[in-house]
Amino acid sequence: MTTVQNAEVSGRRVAVRWQEGGAAEFPFLWLRDNCRCPQCRHPGNGQRLLDTLDIPDDIAPKAVAARGDAVEIGWSDGHDSRYAADWLKAHELSPQARARRQLHHRLWGNEIANDLPRADWNELERSPEAERAFLARYHEFGFGLVDNVPVRSGMVVEAGNRFGHVRVTNYGAYFDVKSIPNPNNLAYTSVGLGVHTDNPYRDPSPGIQLLHCLEADAPGGDSILVDGFKVAEDLRREDPAAFERLSRLPQHFHFWDKNADLEADQRVIHTDHEGHIRNVHFNNRSAAPIDLPLEEVEGWYAAYRRFARLLRRPEGELRFRLAPGQLLMFQNDRVLHGRDGFDPNQGRRHLQGCYIDQDGILSRWRVLEREGAKVPA
Repeated sequence: MTTVQNAEVSGRRVAVRWQEGGAAEFPFLWLRDNCRCPQCRHPGNGQRLLDTLDIPDDIAPKAVAARGDAVEIGWSDGHDSRYAADWLKAHELSPQARARRQLHHRLWGNEIANDLPRADWNELERSPEAERAFLARYHEFGFGLVDNVPVRSGMVVEAGNRFGHVRVTNYGAYFDVKSIPNPNNLAYTSVGLGVHTDNPYRDPSPGIQLLHCLEADAPGGDSILVDGFKVAEDLRREDPAAFERLSRLPQHFHFWDKNADLEADQRVIHTDHEGHIRNVHFNNRSAAPIDLPLEEVEGWYAAYRRFARLLRRPEGELRFRLAPGQLLMFQNDRVLHGRDGFDPNQGRRHLQGCYIDQDGILSRWRVLEREGAKVPA
């Protein structure tokens, strides 16, 4: 429970001091725009009724009062607002407070081999707390393993729709990953696949991939995961110029067969306005000729090859063998995946996969977290 000790005007902001220690400042326009009252927010669904353009340019408080559990403000436009202390604390705008609101990523290599984020399907089915804990670990690491998923065709779609919403593509609602004659994708052969992100030729590319193991008695075929965010941070530290190029210049990707022709430009490393890594796109098989100014081409290739070499560092590769009934779920634009080759003449390796979007699984996690939340969104 947050308590307001004092609140007063400071320049074009309201400065608030907390009884527990520390202080925060909030601009006038930000406060008026975020009034929580029933005139400004629908009392049933919480959506905004106030239009930002209806607020006067010179909006300012006529009166500010600290009420312990809230700050009350009388505005120059005649409106009165009340801001709960907990709500204000949760929305502080300091660099430290904003950093705390970032989704925390734990960067990893093969040192986590004995501490994988994993759960049991049956426990997830009966325990919301078990699912909440698993999804928290999934978001921290960018992937998770689920054991004891029923071994039946199409089960991956049921799992996908539990965690989010399955995205239908030209491959269908789900796809079979096994060796077949005349495949339209190298994934449907027995050859080894270097680590990659799926479908960078889509806009947007799939956020999350699920792979459910149905059969795995063929020699070989071990799965390989690499934390793309970790490798991108390694590149930023070791070769800032290469990082800058790959986060600024796009790569062209293209896929086509008799039923589809898909292409998109993606930056290999995408950062937000503050430099935080948001996603990685790397797929050698789907790379098309880059379309960049002539003077950028050699520099881009040097940066790309440096990044590709870092992706192959053995200490960054997490290797394991999926068994029937195990499901691997991973953030497609963070965790790169690949496999060793396998021999289809000595056994079968059959996975089924599907895609879901990132917003669905984030929503699922937030709903599970919300029961214990003290501050409304």
